[in-house]
Amino acid sequence: MALAMLAGAAQSQSPWHGARDGVEVKATALTRPAVLAFYQARGFSAEAIAPYADACVFSFEVRNAGKGPLRLRLADWRAAGRQGGARFTLPDEWDANWAGRGVPQAARIAFRWAQFQAEQEFAPGDWIMGMTALERRIAGPFRLTLRFSDKNRQHEIAIDNITCASLD
Repeated sequence: MALAMLAGAAQSQSPWHGARDGVEVKATALTRPAVLAFYQARGFSAEAIAPYADACVFSFEVRNAGKGPLRLRLADWRAAGRQGGARFTLPDEWDANWAGRGVPQAARIAFRWAQFQAEQEFAPGDWIMGMTALERRIAGPFRLTLRFSDKNRQHEIAIDNITCASLD
């Protein structure tokens, strides 16, 4: 519920939607102040969470509206704009950085609970939500390509003209 409120209050503009082959996606760009506030309330210092908040953070909602199970791997998702592409930084990468910097375990657990998980399998009717950040900000509009698979083949949803939320 907290994520839903954060996403609604922090979006830079209306969310972007995509659907294909039984998967529905909603992507909402989150502002830096909203991300900072959310994680500071969960035990992060502003300094510790700043690299995440300064990246290009999204809240994703993904629904399996199809008839069979699906598998998602965040490592397979990409953003591509005029100045190049970017991948999403996986939750384990953030955690390793923060463990080395002494971020409290409780804050790191809260972070993991709010993240879009790196790998997921979900059944028809399942709905998943979480935040994740690109490894770097992309200036201007870009294409987001979200890949997923079922037992038979690979699929992808491409959403065009997405932008990172402003930093202020």
